[in-house]
Amino acid sequence: MKSKKWLGQLLIGLVIVAAGVFILVKTESFLQIFVIILGLAAIINGSLALISMNRYAFGKYNRNATIVKGILGLVVGVLAVVLPLATAEATWMIFIYILAGQMLISAFITLVASASVHQQKLAATPMVQEALVNLVLAVILFLFPRSLGTLLINVLGIIVIAVGATIGGLAFYERKKRDLQAVVEVEAEVVEEE
Repeated sequence: MKSKKWLGQLLIGLVIVAAGVFILVKTESFLQIFVIILGLAAIINGSLALISMNRYAFGKYNRNATIVKGILGLVVGVLAVVLPLATAEATWMIFIYILAGQMLISAFITLVASASVHQQKLAATPMVQEALVNLVLAVILFLFPRSLGTLLINVLGIIVIAVGATIGGLAFYERKKRDLQAVVEVEAEVVEEE
């Protein structure tokens, strides 16, 4: 079984290289998939905001803001999943800006809510981390919607190809190293000299 481990690693490397080539060759398809993934993340984020808001004792403002954040996440997420499948590129480019706006609003609301949670002497670190991730993604979507976004996607494709090639190369290296370390059994007789 261990002797076939290198083959599994090689196949994983080839699949990763193929994914990198897909990113480089089918950029539009990758962008649609990426927007759909971001939409699914917005749906999860909105759902978790609505589900977990009863866990904290928010004031009226924070509770209403969390409800708005949750509903906005759900609506934007559903649109992110449906629109790329049904409309042209221009429409979903506009939607990228809408998604970035939703993430910016979500980051602000989460930071305000985390301040309230921190005042209650509860752990606010996960909320701050969520807000920072939303903020970074929003800034990236606002700044790089198309031209630099394509550049980043090409860089991502090259990185993915390099990782896949590295995994494949390591698989061959491990196989060669294993073959060199094979134990050879020999019979020998010790003869003493007089």
